[in-house]
Amino acid sequence: MPTGRILLQLDFFEVTNKNIHPLNPTERQLFDYVVKNMDKVKDMSIQKLASERFLSTTTIFRFTQKLGFSGYAEFINSLLVTNHQTRHVEIPNVIHQKIYSEEYLKNIMEAVRVMPADKIAQVHKALDRKPHIYIITDEDACDIGRYCEKLFTGIGMHTYLSETAYQTQAMLDKIEDGDLLIVLSYSGQEPALVETVERIFLKKKPFLLSVTRADNNAIQNMSDVNFYIFADEIVLNNINLTSRVSIIIILELIVYGYTSAD
Repeated sequence: MPTGRILLQLDFFEVTNKNIHPLNPTERQLFDYVVKNMDKVKDMSIQKLASERFLSTTTIFRFTQKLGFSGYAEFINSLLVTNHQTRHVEIPNVIHQKIYSEEYLKNIMEAVRVMPADKIAQVHKALDRKPHIYIITDEDACDIGRYCEKLFTGIGMHTYLSETAYQTQAMLDKIEDGDLLIVLSYSGQEPALVETVERIFLKKKPFLLSVTRADNNAIQNMSDVNFYIFADEIVLNNINLTSRVSIIIILELIVYGYTSAD
């Protein structure tokens, strides 16, 4: 009987987490692309992925091996498993299972482990300029916006949170080139939020830091730096109760890392 390793039931991030940091810049960009387009990449041949990213099939194959897979087939199998595991779920089908606590912690650890040091350094460099900081969120992240305001005010930054239409209008009039704009949105697709960012960019060019889910989305595509989170989408009584804990952790790591660097 064959004794080869089988990855069919292994999560993509469980395999790759320990192998992310040695990736070179091209490989890191490819990894980000895979994570943000997992639903699309899982159906791609190696030739299609290579063509999509303007790389050779040899480069793609070596990339999958560097991540910890024996080859492209194992790489795709892990994407299929991971994509299936992170689909939309509803309480009580998942939340009441003991295994959910493991998934909850795994999502948090994945968000932290895929925070590139160079992106954190970019944010810290932006903070070194002592910019005014403006925070906007979607409806589901407004409470986190208040905590974000507290975090950055706590390290001496002039920080403003937009919670109402008139505050947003005031922000549009005040924000300047080089200021720091923080956008917190799980979906990264909420139309009013996207429109606000587009209106800002018509007039000024702030540094845009966003935290969104991992798939490709409008806010992520406009950002100078995007950190992405993982979470099972949980809905109860038509209310979105998807965890935002990973957003908080990312913000804290940015701020705590900045204070320790001083």
